Amino acid sequence: MDTKRLILAIALSIAVIMAYQMFFAPKPPAQTAVVPETSSTQEPAQERAQEKPPAGTTGGDISDMFSKKEPVEEKSQLLEPVSADVKGETAQDITVETDLFTAVFTSKGAGLKSFVLKKYKDDAMQPLDLVSEKVARFEDLYPFYFSVFDGDEEFKRLNKEIFSYRGEPQVKVEAGQTQEIIFEYADKATNISVMKKFVFSTGRYVIDMEQKVIKAGVVIDAPLIFGPDLENKNKSERMGTELNISAFDGTDMQSINFARTKTEKSPGQVNFEKGGGYLDRPFFWAAYQRSYFAVIFTSAKRTAPIKYWLVKEILDKKRQEIYSYIVITNPERAYLGPKDERILSSEEGSFVEVNRVIDYGWLGSIAKLMLKGINFIHGFIPNYGWALVIFTIFLKLILFPLTYFSSVSMAKMQALQPKLKAIRKKYKNLRDPEQRRLMNVETMEIYKREKVNPASGCLPLLLQMPILFAIFNLLRTSINVRHEPWILWIKDLSLKDPIYLLPILMGVSQIVLQKMSPTSGDATQRKMMYIFPVVITFFVIGLPSGLTLHWFVSNLLQMGQQLIINKKVFHERKEEEKETRALKRKKGVKDS
Repeated sequence: MDTKRLILAIALSIAVIMAYQMFFAPKPPAQTAVVPETSSTQEPAQERAQEKPPAGTTGGDISDMFSKKEPVEEKSQLLEPVSADVKGETAQDITVETDLFTAVFTSKGAGLKSFVLKKYKDDAMQPLDLVSEKVARFEDLYPFYFSVFDGDEEFKRLNKEIFSYRGEPQVKVEAGQTQEIIFEYADKATNISVMKKFVFSTGRYVIDMEQKVIKAGVVIDAPLIFGPDLENKNKSERMGTELNISAFDGTDMQSINFARTKTEKSPGQVNFEKGGGYLDRPFFWAAYQRSYFAVIFTSAKRTAPIKYWLVKEILDKKRQEIYSYIVITNPERAYLGPKDERILSSEEGSFVEVNRVIDYGWLGSIAKLMLKGINFIHGFIPNYGWALVIFTIFLKLILFPLTYFSSVSMAKMQALQPKLKAIRKKYKNLRDPEQRRLMNVETMEIYKREKVNPASGCLPLLLQMPILFAIFNLLRTSINVRHEPWILWIKDLSLKDPIYLLPILMGVSQIVLQKMSPTSGDATQRKMMYIFPVVITFFVIGLPSGLTLHWFVSNLLQMGQQLIINKKVFHERKEEEKETRALKRKKGVKDS
């Protein structure tokens, strides 16, 4: 029977994982490709580092990977032509400091060079900059530049122009104030004028934005980019941190994972692939995000498609670098900050249901409830590791009636083994349907008389699996536990144990618990019961240390519970046997 329970437990675990992958894991939706054709005579985007570029290449410009857009002749003159040039002389940096972040803009193209969050560190424990260091790979294509991916030569040129800025180079936003910086450009010869305005306030990670591009007297859409990455120095061992974009249309979320987006080589390109597409639903907001941080946009033109583009650089057979961008048309505000439920809730007025950007995955409601409990305990004990331990104890107490009933039933099953073996011995010919039926009837009568449920041994696993999935999703999603230590060598509960001690302790405790639990069957079957803990240990060895901490503590508590149950059932069985012997002695005296 124990072998059957082992097989059932493994089958249930595999079934749960497969069901999650098939039905609940986020999948990229059908994408409408907008990657333009590239001429076979086009030159590579940029020469590879430490390699001699092929003859005739220009390099250094990502827009060379995409086709040139045919100029569109504007036929209507709605505004007065540009009367004078408005340009800057030399590029300068403008620093804006609030209580939450320090942003650095450049007047060259009016883009964002740096956005450092004051209250967060990156995985190298340096100030966390949401503007990626990879921005310099393709001629400083900074966030908030105009999109060059449609081959618009005018936008490409504007990104290289020096805008006029008339304010102070150092802008400090005091409490209760708002400050704005304005970049302007006008060129009389081409009859084009551009304005970009950014507005800041304290206590918020939000930048209010306004852009106006007037070309030949006509106001045209301004497609701005953000990329090519987010959250520098993000550790590769941190699970579930793939860069992606999501959009909320008021009902559903639509998402694209850049790592899973198809790319293709183009004739003439060396070691580069490109890809792209768009989300074409009207949206309330769109997010460019990883697990813990996001840049969230709203747009004055909600019906405009959200475009995304990426360039994949093949470094060698095993390594590649992805440069990914989101394109938002006429953005009116941008949130650049942590995916913290409390902070995001305060921005609901500007970003509708913005907490949807935090995806706890399958069993998300359980993960959210557990997070609230852990955060509540953390309010009294400022260590998330100990808060998780106490929450595990509390959870064990809540589930105690169910696990206790299951454990008692398993112990009684062991005590019934002699009787069950006698029944199986009585009906040896199991090929005979009648004998098999009679054996099952007698077996069920024993279960009913002893009040034992043979399937109850699987109940602890069925209760534990959803909790483990929820904790895993919580640890890889909630910024509350990011970089949070426990003790000594555990410096980050959201990362794996660096010395693998917790997974090993968890595996050992699982084996001890298995040994303490009532078992039946021969020695070979009992040995097979130890396979599952070993397999589980190797499976969780690279998972967040917070998960193995919870599992280890839960096993310790279960061991204590099992010790009490074993003593109780053994004592009850001993009393029953004592009464049986007494009755036999009385019967023998009467017979004599």
